[in-house]
Amino acid sequence: MARPSRYKQFAGNKSASYLATAATAEIVNLAVRLGRPILVEGEAGCGKTRLASAIAEELGLLDQLTVMTVKSTSQARDLLYRFDALRRLQDAQVPENTTARKVYPYIDLEPLGHAIREGKPGVVLIDEVDKADIDFPNDLLDVLDRFEFDIEDLPRNEDQECLSARGFGRHVSGPPKGVRPIVLITSNREKQLPEPFLRRCLYVQLDFPTDKAMLADIVAKNLKARLDAVSDELTAGAVERFMEIRKRGLELGMQKLPATSELVDWVRVLHWQGRKAEEISADRLGTSDQAILFKIRNDIERYRARTVDEAGD
Repeated sequence: MARPSRYKQFAGNKSASYLATAATAEIVNLAVRLGRPILVEGEAGCGKTRLASAIAEELGLLDQLTVMTVKSTSQARDLLYRFDALRRLQDAQVPENTTARKVYPYIDLEPLGHAIREGKPGVVLIDEVDKADIDFPNDLLDVLDRFEFDIEDLPRNEDQECLSARGFGRHVSGPPKGVRPIVLITSNREKQLPEPFLRRCLYVQLDFPTDKAMLADIVAKNLKARLDAVSDELTAGAVERFMEIRKRGLELGMQKLPATSELVDWVRVLHWQGRKAEEISADRLGTSDQAILFKIRNDIERYRARTVDEAGD
Protein backbone atom coordinates (compact mmCIF):
# COMPACT_ATOMS: atom_id res chain seq x y z
CA MET A 1 0.00 0.00 0.00
CA ALA A 2 1.11 3.53 -0.67
CA ARG A 3 2.07 5.81 2.15
CA PRO A 4 -0.85 7.91 3.42
CA SER A 5 0.12 11.11 1.59
CA ARG A 6 -3.47 12.33 1.64
CA TYR A 7 -3.34 13.11 5.36
CA LYS A 8 -2.83 16.65 6.57
CA GLN A 9 -0.42 17.51 9.37
CA PHE A 10 -1.80 17.02 12.87
CA ALA A 11 -1.14 20.17 14.93
CA GLY A 12 -2.72 18.93 18.16
CA ASN A 13 -4.43 22.19 19.11
CA LYS A 14 -7.33 22.49 16.66
CA SER A 15 -9.80 20.13 18.30
CA ALA A 16 -12.76 21.73 20.04
CA SER A 17 -12.12 19.87 23.30
CA TYR A 18 -8.62 18.35 23.24
CA LEU A 19 -5.14 19.80 23.47
CA ALA A 20 -2.13 17.68 22.56
CA THR A 21 1.46 18.67 23.21
CA ALA A 22 3.79 19.52 20.34
CA ALA A 23 5.78 16.36 21.10
CA THR A 24 2.67 14.18 20.82
CA ALA A 25 1.65 15.84 17.55
CA GLU A 26 5.12 15.25 16.12
CA ILE A 27 5.03 11.53 16.95
CA VAL A 28 1.55 11.21 15.40
CA ASN A 29 2.77 12.82 12.17
CA LEU A 30 5.84 10.58 12.04
CA ALA A 31 3.69 7.48 12.53
CA VAL A 32 1.41 8.57 9.71
CA ARG A 33 4.36 9.06 7.35
CA LEU A 34 5.89 5.71 8.32
CA GLY A 35 2.59 3.84 8.24
CA ARG A 36 3.16 2.61 11.79
CA PRO A 37 0.60 2.10 14.57
CA ILE A 38 0.82 4.42 17.58
CA LEU A 39 0.95 2.83 21.02
CA VAL A 40 -0.50 5.27 23.58
CA GLU A 41 0.08 4.81 27.31
CA GLY A 42 -0.53 7.01 30.33
CA GLU A 43 -2.50 7.14 33.55
CA ALA A 44 -6.27 6.86 33.45
CA GLY A 45 -8.06 10.13 32.66
CA CYS A 46 -5.22 11.77 30.74
CA GLY A 47 -6.83 11.47 27.31
CA LYS A 48 -5.50 8.26 25.71
CA THR A 49 -8.80 7.38 24.10
CA ARG A 50 -9.69 10.96 23.22
CA LEU A 51 -6.46 11.45 21.29
CA ALA A 52 -7.92 9.35 18.48
CA SER A 53 -11.05 11.53 18.35
CA ALA A 54 -8.91 14.68 18.33
CA ILE A 55 -6.87 13.41 15.38
CA ALA A 56 -10.01 12.46 13.48
CA GLU A 57 -11.65 15.81 14.26
CA GLU A 58 -8.66 17.91 13.24
CA LEU A 59 -8.07 15.97 10.02
CA GLY A 60 -11.76 16.01 9.05
CA LEU A 61 -12.18 12.25 9.52
CA LEU A 62 -14.76 12.01 12.31
CA ASP A 63 -17.07 10.05 10.02
CA GLN A 64 -14.18 7.65 9.40
CA LEU A 65 -13.33 7.06 13.07
CA THR A 66 -13.55 3.42 14.14
CA VAL A 67 -13.35 2.49 17.83
CA MET A 68 -12.85 -1.10 18.99
CA THR A 69 -12.62 -1.98 22.68
CA VAL A 70 -10.59 -5.08 23.49
CA LYS A 71 -11.94 -7.60 26.04
CA SER A 72 -10.20 -10.36 27.98
CA THR A 73 -11.69 -12.91 25.56
CA SER A 74 -10.83 -10.99 22.38
CA GLN A 75 -8.86 -12.55 19.56
CA ALA A 76 -7.25 -10.57 16.76
CA ARG A 77 -9.66 -12.01 14.24
CA ASP A 78 -12.58 -10.50 16.19
CA LEU A 79 -11.46 -7.09 14.87
CA LEU A 80 -11.30 -8.42 11.31
CA TYR A 81 -14.33 -10.61 10.67
CA ARG A 82 -17.15 -12.48 12.35
CA PHE A 83 -18.49 -15.94 11.54
CA ASP A 84 -22.03 -16.37 12.85
CA ALA A 85 -21.91 -20.12 13.44
CA LEU A 86 -24.98 -20.06 15.70
CA ARG A 87 -27.21 -18.53 13.02
CA ARG A 88 -25.94 -21.05 10.50
CA LEU A 89 -26.77 -23.89 12.90
CA GLN A 90 -30.27 -22.49 13.42
CA ASP A 91 -30.84 -22.16 9.67
CA ALA A 92 -29.64 -25.72 9.15
CA GLN A 93 -32.57 -26.96 11.26
CA VAL A 94 -34.95 -25.83 8.51
CA PRO A 95 -34.80 -28.44 5.71
CA GLU A 96 -35.86 -26.05 2.94
CA ASN A 97 -33.19 -23.49 3.88
CA THR A 98 -30.31 -24.24 1.54
CA THR A 99 -28.30 -21.19 2.59
CA ALA A 100 -26.82 -23.05 5.55
CA ARG A 101 -25.02 -25.43 3.18
CA LYS A 102 -22.49 -22.66 2.65
CA VAL A 103 -20.30 -20.73 5.09
CA TYR A 104 -19.87 -17.39 3.31
CA PRO A 105 -23.43 -16.05 3.93
CA TYR A 106 -22.60 -16.07 7.64
CA ILE A 107 -19.34 -14.14 7.47
CA ASP A 108 -19.18 -10.36 7.90
CA LEU A 109 -16.20 -8.04 8.07
CA GLU A 110 -15.61 -6.25 11.36
CA PRO A 111 -14.42 -2.60 11.57
CA LEU A 112 -10.68 -3.22 11.13
CA GLY A 113 -11.40 -5.64 8.31
CA HIS A 114 -13.54 -3.01 6.60
CA ALA A 115 -10.81 -0.41 7.03
CA ILE A 116 -8.22 -2.71 5.47
CA ARG A 117 -10.43 -3.62 2.51
CA GLU A 118 -11.54 -0.05 1.77
CA GLY A 119 -8.05 1.48 1.88
CA LYS A 120 -9.42 4.96 2.61
CA PRO A 121 -8.12 7.65 4.98
CA GLY A 122 -9.46 7.11 8.48
CA VAL A 123 -8.59 6.69 12.15
CA VAL A 124 -8.80 3.33 13.92
CA LEU A 125 -8.66 3.11 17.72
CA ILE A 126 -7.93 -0.26 19.33
CA ASP A 127 -8.62 0.46 22.98
CA GLU A 128 -7.02 -1.35 25.95
CA VAL A 129 -4.98 -3.92 24.02
CA ASP A 130 -3.40 -5.17 27.25
CA LYS A 131 -6.70 -6.68 28.42
CA ALA A 132 -6.46 -9.54 25.94
CA ASP A 133 -4.36 -12.69 25.96
CA ILE A 134 -0.68 -12.32 25.07
CA ASP A 135 -1.32 -13.88 21.63
CA PHE A 136 -3.63 -11.01 20.72
CA PRO A 137 -0.97 -8.30 20.13
CA ASN A 138 1.26 -10.79 18.30
CA ASP A 139 -1.53 -11.79 15.93
CA LEU A 140 -2.59 -8.18 15.52
CA LEU A 141 0.99 -7.19 14.73
CA ASP A 142 1.10 -9.44 11.68
CA VAL A 143 -2.11 -7.93 10.32
CA LEU A 144 -0.97 -4.34 10.91
CA ASP A 145 2.41 -5.07 9.29
CA ARG A 146 0.92 -6.39 6.06
CA PHE A 147 -2.51 -4.73 6.20
CA GLU A 148 -4.07 -7.86 4.80
CA PHE A 149 -5.47 -11.04 6.32
CA ASP A 150 -7.12 -14.37 5.54
CA ILE A 151 -10.59 -15.43 6.65
CA GLU A 152 -9.64 -18.81 8.04
CA ASP A 153 -13.26 -19.89 8.57
CA LEU A 154 -14.10 -19.49 4.87
CA PRO A 155 -13.53 -22.71 2.87
CA ARG A 156 -11.24 -22.23 -0.10
CA ASN A 157 -13.86 -23.61 -2.48
CA GLU A 158 -16.23 -20.75 -1.50
CA ASP A 159 -13.69 -18.00 -2.21
CA GLN A 160 -15.14 -16.87 -5.56
CA GLU A 161 -18.76 -17.19 -4.42
CA CYS A 162 -18.05 -15.00 -1.40
CA LEU A 163 -16.19 -12.48 -3.56
CA SER A 164 -19.12 -12.23 -5.98
CA ALA A 165 -21.80 -12.07 -3.28
CA ARG A 166 -20.07 -10.11 -0.51
CA GLY A 167 -17.34 -8.12 -2.23
CA PHE A 168 -14.51 -9.90 -0.42
CA GLY A 169 -12.93 -13.33 -0.63
CA ARG A 170 -10.86 -15.53 1.63
CA HIS A 171 -7.88 -13.19 1.36
CA VAL A 172 -8.71 -9.57 2.22
CA SER A 173 -6.44 -6.70 1.27
CA GLY A 174 -6.84 -3.07 0.29
CA PRO A 175 -6.85 -1.60 -3.22
CA PRO A 176 -3.39 -1.19 -4.86
CA LYS A 177 -3.40 2.58 -4.35
CA GLY A 178 -5.20 2.51 -1.03
CA VAL A 179 -4.28 4.47 2.08
CA ARG A 180 -3.65 2.96 5.47
CA PRO A 181 -5.80 4.36 8.26
CA ILE A 182 -4.07 5.96 11.24
CA VAL A 183 -4.06 3.26 13.91
CA LEU A 184 -3.88 4.09 17.62
CA ILE A 185 -3.57 1.37 20.24
CA THR A 186 -4.04 2.21 23.91
CA SER A 187 -2.67 0.29 26.88
CA ASN A 188 -3.17 0.62 30.63
CA ARG A 189 -0.08 -1.54 31.31
CA GLU A 190 -2.10 -4.35 32.87
CA LYS A 191 0.21 -6.75 31.02
CA GLN A 192 3.66 -6.45 29.51
CA LEU A 193 3.29 -6.28 25.73
CA PRO A 194 5.54 -8.46 23.54
CA GLU A 195 8.78 -6.84 22.39
CA PRO A 196 8.19 -7.55 18.66
CA PHE A 197 4.89 -5.68 18.97
CA LEU A 198 6.52 -2.75 20.75
CA ARG A 199 9.30 -2.49 18.16
CA ARG A 200 6.83 -1.93 15.35
CA CYS A 201 4.89 0.84 17.07
CA LEU A 202 5.69 4.48 17.67
CA TYR A 203 5.25 5.23 21.33
CA VAL A 204 3.33 8.09 22.97
CA GLN A 205 3.34 8.57 26.73
CA LEU A 206 0.57 10.91 27.85
CA ASP A 207 1.75 12.39 31.13
CA PHE A 208 -0.35 14.63 33.32
CA PRO A 209 0.45 18.24 32.34
CA THR A 210 2.53 20.09 34.92
CA ASP A 211 2.13 23.46 33.22
CA LYS A 212 -0.75 25.33 34.85
CA ALA A 213 -1.42 27.45 31.77
CA MET A 214 -1.78 24.32 29.64
CA LEU A 215 -4.15 22.79 32.20
CA ALA A 216 -6.25 25.96 32.15
CA ASP A 217 -6.35 25.77 28.33
CA ILE A 218 -7.49 22.13 28.49
CA VAL A 219 -10.28 23.05 30.90
CA ALA A 220 -11.31 26.04 28.78
CA LYS A 221 -11.44 23.92 25.60
CA ASN A 222 -13.59 21.27 27.23
CA LEU A 223 -15.98 23.73 28.85
CA LYS A 224 -16.33 25.77 25.67
CA ALA A 225 -17.32 22.59 23.83
CA ARG A 226 -19.96 21.95 26.52
CA LEU A 227 -21.21 25.56 26.50
CA ASP A 228 -20.25 26.23 30.13
CA ALA A 229 -19.43 29.92 30.70
CA VAL A 230 -16.78 29.52 33.41
CA SER A 231 -14.65 32.50 34.38
CA ASP A 232 -10.90 32.45 33.78
CA GLU A 233 -10.44 33.39 37.44
CA LEU A 234 -12.30 30.29 38.65
CA THR A 235 -10.41 28.05 36.23
CA ALA A 236 -7.00 29.42 37.26
CA GLY A 237 -7.82 29.13 40.97
CA ALA A 238 -9.20 25.60 40.60
CA VAL A 239 -6.08 24.52 38.68
CA GLU A 240 -3.90 25.91 41.50
CA ARG A 241 -5.82 23.96 44.15
CA PHE A 242 -6.00 20.87 41.97
CA MET A 243 -2.22 20.76 41.66
CA GLU A 244 -1.95 20.86 45.46
CA ILE A 245 -4.49 18.04 45.81
CA ARG A 246 -2.76 15.92 43.18
CA LYS A 247 0.65 16.49 44.79
CA ARG A 248 -0.73 15.33 48.11
CA GLY A 249 -2.28 12.29 46.46
CA LEU A 250 1.08 11.47 44.89
CA GLU A 251 2.77 11.69 48.29
CA LEU A 252 0.12 9.36 49.73
CA GLY A 253 0.65 6.81 46.97
CA MET A 254 -2.93 6.93 45.73
CA GLN A 255 -3.93 4.16 43.37
CA LYS A 256 -5.86 6.53 41.06
CA LEU A 257 -4.66 10.11 41.03
CA PRO A 258 -7.15 12.72 39.82
CA ALA A 259 -6.34 13.62 36.21
CA THR A 260 -7.59 16.02 33.55
CA SER A 261 -11.03 14.45 33.23
CA GLU A 262 -11.60 14.89 36.99
CA LEU A 263 -10.31 18.46 36.82
CA VAL A 264 -12.76 19.41 34.06
CA ASP A 265 -15.70 17.92 35.96
CA TRP A 266 -14.61 19.61 39.19
CA VAL A 267 -14.42 23.07 37.60
CA ARG A 268 -17.91 22.60 36.17
CA VAL A 269 -19.31 21.66 39.58
CA LEU A 270 -17.59 24.59 41.28
CA HIS A 271 -19.15 26.85 38.65
CA TRP A 272 -22.62 25.37 39.18
CA GLN A 273 -22.28 25.66 42.96
CA GLY A 274 -21.15 29.29 42.71
CA ARG A 275 -18.01 28.62 44.75
CA LYS A 276 -14.88 30.77 44.56
CA ALA A 277 -11.43 29.32 44.06
CA GLU A 278 -9.96 31.11 47.07
CA GLU A 279 -12.53 29.39 49.30
CA ILE A 280 -11.24 25.94 48.34
CA SER A 281 -8.70 24.30 50.63
CA ALA A 282 -6.80 21.12 49.88
CA ASP A 283 -7.22 20.31 53.59
CA ARG A 284 -10.98 20.74 53.64
CA LEU A 285 -12.52 19.11 50.61
CA GLY A 286 -16.27 18.73 50.68
CA THR A 287 -18.13 15.48 50.01
CA SER A 288 -18.91 16.47 46.44
CA ASP A 289 -15.27 17.43 45.83
CA GLN A 290 -14.06 14.04 47.02
CA ALA A 291 -16.67 12.20 44.95
CA ILE A 292 -15.52 13.96 41.78
CA LEU A 293 -11.77 13.92 42.34
CA PHE A 294 -11.28 10.46 43.86
CA LYS A 295 -12.61 7.20 42.44
CA ILE A 296 -11.36 4.56 44.86
CA ARG A 297 -12.56 4.16 48.46
CA ASN A 298 -9.08 3.51 49.88
CA ASP A 299 -7.81 6.68 48.21
CA ILE A 300 -10.60 8.74 49.78
CA GLU A 301 -9.97 7.29 53.23
CA ARG A 302 -6.23 7.81 52.91
CA TYR A 303 -6.71 11.44 51.90
CA ARG A 304 -9.18 12.08 54.73
CA ALA A 305 -6.83 10.51 57.27
CA ARG A 306 -3.98 12.74 56.12
CA THR A 307 -6.02 15.92 56.44
CA VAL A 308 -7.33 14.88 59.86
CA ASP A 309 -3.79 14.17 61.08
CA GLU A 310 -2.59 17.56 59.86
CA ALA A 311 -5.52 19.28 61.53
CA GLY A 312 -4.62 17.54 64.79
CA ASP A 313 -1.03 18.73 64.54
